[in-house]
Formats: sequence, structure tokens, C-alpha cells
Amino acid sequence: MTASLEFQHQRGFTALGTGRAMFPAVAMTMFASVLSGRLSSRTGDRPLVISGMLLAALGLAGWAAAGADPAYPLLVVPMMAAGFGTSFALTGSTATVMGAAPQAYSGAASALFNTTRQIGSATGVALGGSLLASATDYNAGLRSSMTIGALAYLTAAGLAWRCVPAKSQRSAAT
Repeated sequence: MTASLEFQHQRGFTALGTGRAMFPAVAMTMFASVLSGRLSSRTGDRPLVISGMLLAALGLAGWAAAGADPAYPLLVVPMMAAGFGTSFALTGSTATVMGAAPQAYSGAASALFNTTRQIGSATGVALGGSLLASATDYNAGLRSSMTIGALAYLTAAGLAWRCVPAKSQRSAAT
């Protein structure tokens, strides 16, 4: 959401222009989803989740480091990294939760996982929007929002290191 606010309200892009500007990140999410699904059987979920979270953190940190009002081309690589990393991590996270749930509770596990994912996303959007709205300087608020997002991804990578099994539940069962 912070990116769409940046493009529409700060840079004056139309809704279509904002969609085009954000397309590199969206394209990376599609690519990462397919790639991580194929890699998970070889690597397990932990490396996917951790590397995805770290890459997403790097993307947000790159945006924050780009400075005040950076040219659009300077934002493309950070957006792609954040999009790729988020999607890459989500596939492994989903597989970890679903692999740990007993078959009889797979529907409840899926519902709980998606509910908590949506709550986390909504909280992130609310926090980012609040930082932007309360900042005396928009650019400083945007950089703070991106920095806090990067720190959240780093925290999530640390939690994944501790909590995601080294070998996935489904590969251990086969």
C-alpha cells in the first residue's frame, strides 16, 4: 500500500500508471511462487522462508536507502526484491503450516493460517499508513515505513530460523 500511495499521491501517477509502476514487483511474485514450489522438495521449506524474508527485507531497505524522492528506476530493483522475497517465503510458510497439521484438521489449519496472514498484512498496511500520515515530512515517513517493514522481515527470518523445521513434515513422512 505504501508504494501505491507513493506513486499516486506523491508522483501523480494515475491508477493505471501506478499498476504499471508496480508491475515488476507483481511479476516477481508470480515467478517466485512457481520457483519456490519447485525448489521446496529439494531444499525443504526453511531455506525458502528464510531467504525470502531476507530478500524482502533487503528490498524494503533498498527503497529506504534510495533517499528522498528517488527516480523510479532506482526503485525497480528494491520492489522486485521485496515482491520476489515475499512470495518466495509465503510458499514455504504455507507448506510448513499445512505439513504440520493433521490431515483431519487441514481445513482449519488453512483457515487459521490465512486469517493470521491477513491480520498481519492489515496490521502492516495500517502501521505503514500511520507512519506516513503522522510524519511531518512525507519522504521521512516513507523511509521510516520501509525501514520498519525491513526490520519486521528480519525478525520474521529469525523466527523462521527457530521455528520452521529443517526438513519439512511432508518430506519426512515420505
